[in-house]
Amino acid sequence: MRYLGFGLSILFLSQMVTQIVVTAATHNSSTVDAGMHLLVRKNKQTPTQFSSKTDFENESTDLIANVLYRKPSSLYNSMQPNGAYGINADWQRQQASKWYIESQQYGEQAIIGGLVKNDPQAIQGGFKIFDWGFAQQVDDGSFFMTGDRFHSTSFFVEAVAHALLVIQQSPHSKQYAFQVAKYKPLVHRAARWMISSKVWEQGIRHNRPYTHRRYLVATALGLTGKLTDDQELIQYAHKSIEDGLSLQRPDGVNPEKNGHDSSYQMVGVIYAQRWVMYFPQDTITPKVVAMINKSLLWEQTRILPSGEISTEGNTRTAGQEKGRSGKKVKGIDKKTALRGFAYWASVTGNQKWEESARQIAKFYYKMP
Repeated sequence: MRYLGFGLSILFLSQMVTQIVVTAATHNSSTVDAGMHLLVRKNKQTPTQFSSKTDFENESTDLIANVLYRKPSSLYNSMQPNGAYGINADWQRQQASKWYIESQQYGEQAIIGGLVKNDPQAIQGGFKIFDWGFAQQVDDGSFFMTGDRFHSTSFFVEAVAHALLVIQQSPHSKQYAFQVAKYKPLVHRAARWMISSKVWEQGIRHNRPYTHRRYLVATALGLTGKLTDDQELIQYAHKSIEDGLSLQRPDGVNPEKNGHDSSYQMVGVIYAQRWVMYFPQDTITPKVVAMINKSLLWEQTRILPSGEISTEGNTRTAGQEKGRSGKKVKGIDKKTALRGFAYWASVTGNQKWEESARQIAKFYYKMP
């Protein structure tokens, strides 16, 4: 009965949404679409207006600010003094055979968490994490000897571009204008490397089994294109978005390795949400909005009454795969799950997404 109800919800959603119109406003920056209105016409009745908050304001919403960013020092305190993070710190100590540029993506969380909580130390910690990553960059824009070159680079590029755009929207934009100017050409070079012909072809081929990577790549290139006014990057981002949209199943699943995965489902969702925020007027954005809604409706069917997210039937995070260290088995990414629902609740004002976010927070973070 639960899945029947879900199917009816999808049918109802598809009947309700007959037109999506997106408009944008600007906010203290010519490079950032800082405001957004999504108007959803329901059976030709009065349109429903969605939030016009900026990305920074959505990052500042209650559950994200007070759960995920509650303690900004926790977002950077495991880095090495030189900025190496995660497995890269192990690699420097000769305790790992490979390093991955993606580990330096966590500078994004430290920077945005620091902006939201007005914590300069967290922001500086995030910059130091980014600095270690860019210290490994070579002339063609790639990162020397990183493992899983294309995929790992896409994580880092997305994180840097996103952090810089959020800085530009924040009350601290002037204070950190120097850092934005410093990183822009570096992240631009990395994104341009990603679309070089052989790199792109090999990277896309390697990404084929994983739907979430379409949205990661699209957002990495799209946000960098937005930041640097590079239309070619945005065109490549479009290709990746279109590919991802074509893969969604009627029930809302974005397949990973030919099946569903309740953790990676939400990874793709959060990257798609960023596309919507920064490209509200793009012709493909209404389809991305519909994809996100269907994805979240399916994800709700995986949330148990306790708030725990079921891994039953997952193709990747039910004990099958390990992380980069080879030690930790992949499971539900609770931060991503909470963020996906809480962020979309802030964007849309839809209480049902907020309720799901609070249900997840209650189980994983012991929130009242």
